[in-house]
Amino acid sequence: MRRFSIALFLSILAFIVVSFFITLWRSPYSVTTLIASAYEEGLVVGRNPGKAAEWYLKGAAKGEPVAQFKLGLIEYYGRGVDVDRPKGLQLISESAEHGNADAQYFMGFSSIAGLEIPRDFAQAATWFRKAAEQGHAKSQRQLASLYYRGSGVETDPRQAFNWASKAAAQGDNEALTLLGNLYLFGHGVSADPQQAVKLLTQAATAGDSQASGMLGAAYFNGVGTGIPKDLPAALHWYTRAAEQGDAKAQFVLGNLYSSGTDVPVNYPLANRWLLKAALQGHGVSLVTLAVHLDNGQGFEKNKRKACGLLRVALKQTLPDNIAGPMRVELEKEEKTLSPEQLTEVLAMEKLYSSPAGLRELQGDLTSEQIAKPAEPTG
Repeated sequence: MRRFSIALFLSILAFIVVSFFITLWRSPYSVTTLIASAYEEGLVVGRNPGKAAEWYLKGAAKGEPVAQFKLGLIEYYGRGVDVDRPKGLQLISESAEHGNADAQYFMGFSSIAGLEIPRDFAQAATWFRKAAEQGHAKSQRQLASLYYRGSGVETDPRQAFNWASKAAAQGDNEALTLLGNLYLFGHGVSADPQQAVKLLTQAATAGDSQASGMLGAAYFNGVGTGIPKDLPAALHWYTRAAEQGDAKAQFVLGNLYSSGTDVPVNYPLANRWLLKAALQGHGVSLVTLAVHLDNGQGFEKNKRKACGLLRVALKQTLPDNIAGPMRVELEKEEKTLSPEQLTEVLAMEKLYSSPAGLRELQGDLTSEQIAKPAEPTG
């Protein structure tokens, strides 16, 4: 039995060794890069970013695009080595020039964000196109987005549809959302609301908050005869987007629950959503919260806090039809306050100018029963 166990062990070991060498033989990467990757990922050997950098350096010195890209990331983000962004970006650029699609995507993204290089949408489009033509899904989606917005390239809905379709076919959720948007409004393709909702539902179910928000809007307004208005479905998708941190959806819910036009008024629930949006810098949500504070809607009524919060809101970028009237109203309200009360207003403005201070408004919310959002009908 012992002899059989030894023979079995040796057979398994031989199989592993043979498989390993077959993998090396078939791999498009050099042994140097594979060893570096093993140290980086902790495969077979223990994870060691420093060792990975040493082996990637050997591959990069030979002009291997993958090694250049990987070493560039290590240098750029300081993984096991000191951060050196210029050096990291130089290595990634060399990898991109040698045809590495991941590096080309990184350079495209850097060109949009202006990371270590000047912001240049035309250059971003060039990099994304190089990677997209190699089948890189994220680059295909980014290129589609540039064509849709006309950033760095001429606006071309057909090209946007073409590249978004390719990325969506590879399962890119954000591409599904863009494709759904194109079908919804008939940009680059004949309008098809039902196909749009199908694609948006697929993206939203996979976790894309923008798709959830778009579904909320589609069901709230209805789209032609294909998608009738469905308030429970709209609330379901808006709530899903809001729970994922979408500030626009949070504001919409706050507005719906405070206006009472389509759903019963629920100021505490409205204010909770508005506060979440405000914490993300949503200016109109700040204005709405200030109004609710002044009127005692879901808050204990407090004019000084309302004026302090409105001062913070007016520092944000607001639509002219909101900013102008609110400035006039603030001046009018503050004229009724005493010097001591104005001092308190300034203290509230300072407090609410920070996220931590703004969160203190949670303690001012009333404890009225919060209504649950309706479930979708189908």
